[in-house]
Amino acid sequence: MSMKKEELPRIGDSLKGELLKEHSLKKTEAQEKNVLPSAEDVKQEKTHQNILSGIEGFTATDLKPTETKEKSVLPAPEDIKAEKTHQGLIQGVEGFSAEKLKQVKTREPQSPTAAAQVEIARGSSLAAVESFDKNSLKKSETNEKNPLPDTDAIAKEMEHIKFKSGIEGFDKGSLSHAETVEKNSLPTKEIIAQEKSVN
Repeated sequence: MSMKKEELPRIGDSLKGELLKEHSLKKTEAQEKNVLPSAEDVKQEKTHQNILSGIEGFTATDLKPTETKEKSVLPAPEDIKAEKTHQGLIQGVEGFSAEKLKQVKTREPQSPTAAAQVEIARGSSLAAVESFDKNSLKKSETNEKNPLPDTDAIAKEMEHIKFKSGIEGFDKGSLSHAETVEKNSLPTKEIIAQEKSVN
């Protein structure tokens, strides 16, 4: 059923004027805010959904019971400590600088004749010590030249040390602030002039 032109709804004059007048519009570029996923994204999403549904629908009763056999045994704390010590030694040897060593001269081994002479001298020294007569020694008295201090001197020294440490370790912050009051004030000019006039 078609409508006649007169029966169509009419647009108001003010609205018609607004639509028909010229407008100064700025040129803008349309930005697509809701980007559609690519075919690869859709495929990944389907794969992900299939995995999730497989996990959710999995029944643990379908699994067969198995025994776990540990093939790689972890080392004990003692083994780890020994390995660290070994690695530290290796790193110390590898990183050692020969420049830190001191220059030394190696003594050459003695000739057989020199070794025999040393042995003979040692033997004669031991024989002389063994055959020594202690009775041939003179009796002597020992004079103590640096006597130890008596208890009174030690006590005085300790008291002096305590006194010194008390002075050195004194806390100035424990002192209270005090104002100095001058009690013997100097005479003013007038008092001096008055005393001069009296004399």
